[in-house]
Amino acid sequence: MALIGKIRDNTALILFVIGGAICLFVFQEMSSGANGPLGPVEQAMGRVGHQEIDRADFERTLSGAFSGGDAYQNRDQLWQFYVNEGLVKEEAENLGLSVSEFELNDLEFGPTPSPIITRNLTDPNTGQLNRTLLSQIQGHIDNGTLKDAVANGELNPNIETIWKYQRREIVATRLQEKMGALVSKAMYAPSWQAQEFANNQIASRKVAVVKIPFDEVDNSDVEVSDADMQAYIDENRSVFVNRVESRQLSYVSFKVEATAADSAKIRTLLGEVATDWNKETTESGDSLFALANRGSYAPNYLTADNLSPVIADAIMNDVAIGSVYGPYVEGNAMKLAKLIDRKVIADSASTRHILRNATTPDQFKEANRVIDSLMNVVQRNRGKFASLAETFSQDPGSASNGGEYEKVTPGQFVRPFDNVLFRTGSVGQLYKIRTSYGVHLVEILGRSRTTSTRAKVAYIVEPIIPSSDTEDAVLAEAQVFLNGKGNLTELKAAAEAAGMEVSQTTPMPLSAYNLPGLGSGQEVKDMMCWAFSADEGDVSGIVYTFTDPQLFYENNYVLVGLEDVLPAGVATVAAVKENLEPIVRDLKKGEKISGMIGGKSLSDLASQYDLKVDTVTSNPTLSSLSAGIGNEPKVIAAAAAVATGAVSKPVVGNTGVYVIQGITEPTSSTSGNLPGARQQINTTIRLQAANSLLPALRVGADIEDDRAEVDCRQ
Repeated sequence: MALIGKIRDNTALILFVIGGAICLFVFQEMSSGANGPLGPVEQAMGRVGHQEIDRADFERTLSGAFSGGDAYQNRDQLWQFYVNEGLVKEEAENLGLSVSEFELNDLEFGPTPSPIITRNLTDPNTGQLNRTLLSQIQGHIDNGTLKDAVANGELNPNIETIWKYQRREIVATRLQEKMGALVSKAMYAPSWQAQEFANNQIASRKVAVVKIPFDEVDNSDVEVSDADMQAYIDENRSVFVNRVESRQLSYVSFKVEATAADSAKIRTLLGEVATDWNKETTESGDSLFALANRGSYAPNYLTADNLSPVIADAIMNDVAIGSVYGPYVEGNAMKLAKLIDRKVIADSASTRHILRNATTPDQFKEANRVIDSLMNVVQRNRGKFASLAETFSQDPGSASNGGEYEKVTPGQFVRPFDNVLFRTGSVGQLYKIRTSYGVHLVEILGRSRTTSTRAKVAYIVEPIIPSSDTEDAVLAEAQVFLNGKGNLTELKAAAEAAGMEVSQTTPMPLSAYNLPGLGSGQEVKDMMCWAFSADEGDVSGIVYTFTDPQLFYENNYVLVGLEDVLPAGVATVAAVKENLEPIVRDLKKGEKISGMIGGKSLSDLASQYDLKVDTVTSNPTLSSLSAGIGNEPKVIAAAAAVATGAVSKPVVGNTGVYVIQGITEPTSSTSGNLPGARQQINTTIRLQAANSLLPALRVGADIEDDRAEVDCRQ
């Protein structure tokens, strides 16, 4: 009773505590729950126009429809699809375009399916669309038995996700084709334009050209100021527009390489392996041993020219059959080579055969029966071989030729056939051979008189990579080097003092996942997360670890600083200076050369600069004048405009300064090929329009990319 009394006396306090607890609970649900008002912020990866890209749907599609390859490249590829799909669907909706269920079904299962179906369901053995599998999938979709087919192991466990994604690809592609057709049909060359183009096509003339390379002026003779580069940016603004905010990084890399001690350990290991391998005395034992020790074995006899020059002479002349050669170094690996066999073999042979295809036991049984019957006939009358081959052989490469193959080289045919043809068989004899193709009736017609020594070799390969001790030592070196570097200026100074290179990236967006020369993956993502939270000149306190994508050892430890912050919009001079300065310098050189050569004849210029005068055919419709001049639009225009006998003003091109003199008059007549000219213009501009459609939609679209922002908060 006393407790109840106390509660009554403190009612307000109790209500406050309970209310606070309820508020905290509700707020927690709102913040973390996917269905709460704050939850979808985390669930949305981005937005294209009014369409959100759902993270859960994205991850389901990624895990189900993508396998193998670079995981980060797969993510980016799927993201690009989501963006393109969103752009296309929104624009198609505005235009009233759609893909009906009937049309979609025809694109999936019709007589001429979508190229996406052909790409995904091509039989690798035949190179043709696997119609059997396509019909099988269609039946399960129509009957609603896809899950049963998966449970029975009949279809890929992810077939539902794969097919759903594939349908989206087909629909988006078809909508894009329809929009492209609308735009293309709107492109039309009027008669005046077609006539002008047709006239220009035959308006060829001869011109003389002298090209003075920019290198005729030393770099030290030309000063390039920031104002010069800014003027160039202003004249070419569209080239220097950053669509998204980005960062430019500078970095120092500590490369991890195997030491002499690492190589010695690998050599010792392979020496022990060689001892064990020498104990194997059969070809099957040798091949299994090689494969079990990261090696390889191809049962072909090879000439010295087909062996590595590191071992060719020893294998052909010194090594005993059944012995191991090595360890020896080749490239970035240490190897062992075991000589399985060595023979003198004919360089070529001629044969004829009759093939009956077979893959199943019943088919092989029937093929054996047919070949046995044919062998009985041929043994009685060899003259019937050619006609029987034309009638019964299922080898499309030789049936029409009586089954004959001439000048067959060792290793060209499958192994059982090759063995009989070059080693175990006798010329003039008949043989029945079973191969992976089926059953063959074979006659050896002859072997070449010329022969070569050939060897059969198995290999064991151990890559020369750093040990974990070496990795740890280089990591410690990088950590010591980073210690005390408070800003990028200090990091660069220390690197210069140590004789190390400081590399600089191109502008990178927050979503970047690849750093050329180092690799892709989470380390790059972590770099970008840091860069977008840092200030210009900062140095990251983390040593970033990159891994070799094939051998999986740590191959680089990287120290990173933030070189520049590049907001969306037109780039600053500082951001593009490294790439822009050489371009502007060449233009300044061009101006200097132009001022020096004005009024001079082509022969004087050729003599002064030790150049030759080229005579070329010029036409206004060409994209280049000759292989020596290349793509120079200003030069082509000048060649069309200069009067016959006159010398043009100096033309500053892409690779030098040109002076042109007209030699002949351009053909001046009206072309009668007006339809051809119109078709050529229409084809060109329509193709350009179709290819430019999606990029144009991207430029004008409202696209939010929140992939990395969410990842960086995790």
